[in-house]
Amino acid sequence: MDYFLKTFSLQKEREGRVRQFFSNQITPLINSTNKHSIDLEIGCGHGHWINEYAQRNKTKICIGIDLISKRIEKATVKKENAKNTNLCFLKAEAIEFINYKPKELVFTNVFVFFPDPWPKKKHHKRRLIQDSFLKLLKLHTHSQSRLFFRTDHVEYFEWTKTQIQISDSWELSNHDWPLEHESYFQELLPDFSSLSANWL
Repeated sequence: MDYFLKTFSLQKEREGRVRQFFSNQITPLINSTNKHSIDLEIGCGHGHWINEYAQRNKTKICIGIDLISKRIEKATVKKENAKNTNLCFLKAEAIEFINYKPKELVFTNVFVFFPDPWPKKKHHKRRLIQDSFLKLLKLHTHSQSRLFFRTDHVEYFEWTKTQIQISDSWELSNHDWPLEHESYFQELLPDFSSLSANWL
């Protein structure tokens, strides 16, 4: 069994872990730097992209989350080598992480790159981009917030596009891509499609 699931198998324990992360790392960072823009990458992988993004956006607080321990470990090493003091990583599930963070803190930009497409129809309910997720995300962002999505899976791209088109929370936009920098997954998956969205 994964060490994380074994150690934090109860929902209450995982909630406490997320709250402790914000209390110990993010809130002190906000207080010491007076930075209030928080950007989140969901499924940060080995941290290639978010490390480069944090390096180029020192006025922002950046967070990367992923469910795989080795990825978080590698991402953290990259952060330490780059001395990205405005960047923090945590192993966490996206919905729980968003739900458990302090309500007074909101995300300015949310990045979702190459998420699991769950290609089988019976598994579509497991896809991250759903109407319920878009509604939740709106509660934890603000009117100037942006959602950026990228995938190599054509059907999942069309699915995501449709979910946003029918959403009463978000709409498709043509915002400039915040940073073009190859990630581990992007190197493996050179053919991809991208979209952005903002509040409706």
